[in-house]
Formats: sequence, C-alpha cells, structure tokens
Amino acid sequence: MKPKLFARVIMYAVLVFLLILWMYPIVIAIVKSVQVGGWHNYSAVLNHDTFNYWSAIGNSFLMAGLSTMVIILISSLGGYAFSKMQFRGREVIYRALLACLAVPVAAVVTPLFFTVNTMGLRDTRVGVIIPMIAFNVMMMLLLMRNHFDSIPDDLLEAATLDGCGTFTIWRRVLMPLSGSALATVGVLSFVYCWNEFLLPNLLLTSPELFPVPKAISLLQFDRMSLEQISQLYAGLILMTIPSVIVYLFSQRYLQEGVAAGAVKN
Repeated sequence: MKPKLFARVIMYAVLVFLLILWMYPIVIAIVKSVQVGGWHNYSAVLNHDTFNYWSAIGNSFLMAGLSTMVIILISSLGGYAFSKMQFRGREVIYRALLACLAVPVAAVVTPLFFTVNTMGLRDTRVGVIIPMIAFNVMMMLLLMRNHFDSIPDDLLEAATLDGCGTFTIWRRVLMPLSGSALATVGVLSFVYCWNEFLLPNLLLTSPELFPVPKAISLLQFDRMSLEQISQLYAGLILMTIPSVIVYLFSQRYLQEGVAAGAVKN
C-alpha cells in the first residue's frame, strides 16, 4: 500500500472512530427518549404540568443572548487593549486575569451566593447573567487578543495618522476585520451560557424564571418509571436542539475564527 493511501486510510479510521465516540451517547439518548411512550414523550415535555417549556426557552434565549452580547463587547475591548495598547503592568494584569480561568465556578459558590443575595439580585435574571458573563469572558478575551495580535500594527498607525482616536480605531478598523473572531466568541459564549446549570440552580427559585437546563431538571426525581425516564431523555434532546442549530448555522465562521486566532502575521 502506498504511503499516502495508508495515511489517508488511517486518517479516515480515526475520524470514524471519533464520530462513533461522539455520536454514541446522542443516539442512545434519542433511542431512550422513545423507548417507552414513543414520540408522545416529546409532546409530554412540551406540555408538562410542572413547568412551561416555551417560557423556559424564552428565559434561556434572553439570558444567553444578553450575556453573549456583553461578552463580545468586553472581550473585544479588552483584547484590543491587551494586544495593541501599551500601558504599565499590561502583561501582569493580563496573566492575572487568565489565572481566573483555573478557578472553577463550584469553588466560589458560597461567596457568589452571598454576594448576589446581598446585592438583592437573587432570584432575578440579572443575578444570573452577571456571573455568567464573569465566568465566560476570560476565555473569550484570550481568543480576541490572539486575533488582534494577527492584525498588523501598520493599519493602526495609518489610522492614527488619519486622525482616528483609540475608540475609533477599535470601531472602524479592528471590528470590521474581526467578523470571524466575533462569530467564534458569540457562538461559544451562547452555547456555554445556554448549557449553564449550576448558576440558575443556585440563584433562581421562581419556576417562571427557570432556563431550559433548570426546567428540564424538574423531570428528574427518585423512583422514576420507565416512561418518566424516557421523558427525561426527551427533555434533554429538546434542550440541546437550539444550541446545535446555532452552531450548525455558524460553524463556518467558527472554524475561520479559530484558524485566524492561531496564525499571526
């Protein structure tokens, strides 16, 4: 067998293995969701007595959407500052911020709860949105800085000679060149915020405010029947559909953004 053909066979074998590895739990979940009760389980989740699925979808879109927009704004401004601006302590501050990535949400649950409760934001959407932004923006800041590092400084110098200020350079020079990177940040932020379970579970008590992950968790309890287990799987499948759709429609920009951030001029 020729070396190139052998390498291609190995590559496809590895890809097929990874495909099976990733698809197996999804296929199992779909099969389990219709194993007892059939497709009626999906209707039962959509019209459940314990919670309003469509209201939960609206809450998730609101929280994830607002969080994503703020994350895009903060990460793009911060990435610009740490990449193109010179100020004392820049690297120290940047590395200190990146160190926060090593702190899991579960490690700060207690101080987070008391802080949000003291501010009077417990059991409110804002009380969930602010922590979601804080815990996701650092990774996006890293992506945006890497992207801005790939943009030549000559463009900024030319804009400065034309009389552009700092904010104008960010808005009229960098942002138009960052479509793929912004799409990457937007998609990843939306998916992370959409799937967030710990923060809503910790900070929300009113059912009308529950996002989808928290609402679907109400389907799980002790001594479940086989039909109830199938309904739980149906709820999990319904929960993932919106984020999958968002990813599928933006995967081209996501791939371009990741590639752009990995190459520096």
